[in-house]
Amino acid sequence: MILNDPWHVCCGHDLVSILSLGLRKAFGNVSMEPEIIEKCLRLAYEPSHFCCTQLYISLQQWEKSHTPFVVLKSSVSQN
Repeated sequence: MILNDPWHVCCGHDLVSILSLGLRKAFGNVSMEPEIIEKCLRLAYEPSHFCCTQLYISLQQWEKSHTPFVVLKSSVSQN
């Protein structure tokens, strides 16, 4: 399998682990555990960011074609 997109080479957890190592090297012995970094990134991710993704658009289309199933809260796009 040939990968054309470099973002498909590793998963998010791998990237956070690399970021954790880099932050530890940059700031010394500061505790930058991957779990804490992941938590902070989740807290910073606003619903308005998700509404701009292809995943959100695909889920909306799926919901329309599979009534009465609801995957997303209608308030996601309003935040």
